[in-house]
Amino acid sequence: MSQKNRKKLPHLNVSAGIIRKGEKILIAQRATADVFGNLWEFPGGKQEEGETLKECLHREILEELGV
Repeated sequence: MSQKNRKKLPHLNVSAGIIRKGEKILIAQRATADVFGNLWEFPGGKQEEGETLKECLHREILEELGV
């Protein structure tokens, strides 16, 4: 595939957090129906317009984990 025919990939800003309590680290497993279903990830997600990365991480942890 030539350079001209390639689709332009989207640019996304994301944040992720490593939450540790003692020797334990929090990771979450993606839902089976997701694009990357059943894979493990640190909590986080895509930054929304007008949001700092810190605000993004706080919102995503609240949405995903309820904490």
